[in-house]
Amino acid sequence: MIRQFTIGTSHTLNKGNFNSMRIECSLTVEVPPGDDFEVLKDKAQTELRRLLEETYRAQARLNGPQ
Repeated sequence: MIRQFTIGTSHTLNKGNFNSMRIECSLTVEVPPGDDFEVLKDKAQTELRRLLEETYRAQARLNGPQ
């Protein structure tokens, strides 16, 4: 029985002139007894993609367009 899982992703953007920006996100999810791991995993993946995109947009605002 899976009680907890961690899921993560990262994306590296080439900014030119030997510069790059790496964004990493991860989530740790507790799996309560009786909950469906696959459903929780799908929700975590969706949330992780949203966080990665949100972080990229925030960095783009700070550093200018890539």
